[in-house]
Amino acid sequence: MRWLSSIVLVLAISLAAAPALAQGRGNPLIRQGQSQYDDLEFEQALQTLSAALIRAGNTPQQKTTIYRLLAFTYLALGREEEAAGAYRSLLSIEPAFVPGADVAPQTRTFLDGVKQAWEAEGRPGFQTQPPAPVTVRHRSPAQADRGTEVALEATVDDPDNRVRSLIFAYHQGASEAEDREVFQRIEAAREGSTFRATLPAEAVAPPLVEYYLEALDANGLPVAGRGDVAAPLRIAVAAPSSSIFASPWFWIITGVLVAGAVITTVLLVGGSDSGPQPGTFVLDIN
Repeated sequence: MRWLSSIVLVLAISLAAAPALAQGRGNPLIRQGQSQYDDLEFEQALQTLSAALIRAGNTPQQKTTIYRLLAFTYLALGREEEAAGAYRSLLSIEPAFVPGADVAPQTRTFLDGVKQAWEAEGRPGFQTQPPAPVTVRHRSPAQADRGTEVALEATVDDPDNRVRSLIFAYHQGASEAEDREVFQRIEAAREGSTFRATLPAEAVAPPLVEYYLEALDANGLPVAGRGDVAAPLRIAVAAPSSSIFASPWFWIITGVLVAGAVITTVLLVGGSDSGPQPGTFVLDIN
């Protein structure tokens, strides 16, 4: 049963979590991703670890830890192709990496097979020098109307041609972090170095829309981005005004009442024997 295999895998990996937690001191998203994984929150862990991967300042050792956790997370989700891609990326940084002795046998067999295939292919991706950085350029709209589609555009500077796709991940923003759902993902349409996507109207609701961008390589792993799951970009969405002063009916009713008050005043004044007669309107300007 897949769920049982996942639990066994999680237990095996959790025993080896100490290195990941130690690495999390310089990048707290590593620790958060490991915690979510241990809690069987695999989709959330995937988002967090992807964000950790493109945070500036990661050391090679931190990247190795993130790729290892990503490989395990993909395996827990039954996504072996992506798991293999993550492990290949790990090997491109540390070719001599060997899984710990406490890794589950079935996981070790899978990882050994990936490494053998990678070496047989001539160690693709292995570089003595780091690749040129990828830059994602994007301007976030300040606000949007409720229930309307929002067109988004980004440009990618990619000197080594590493980017294969760009993802816009979004959701309707919640007020509390614990209320946030997993981000929905849209693959942007590409035209050269420009990528375009449209946020659906149903996601554009008050108080805001949160989203981030991920540029993915051939292994489906992020190499750059704008915003992330921990610090998303935001578009403000105005809520319908509940103020009575914003309703046209308020001013219509107010006008009727004011007009009625003026007429009543005129009639009361007209009741005097020495003043104007009823039905007579007097305008006195002094």
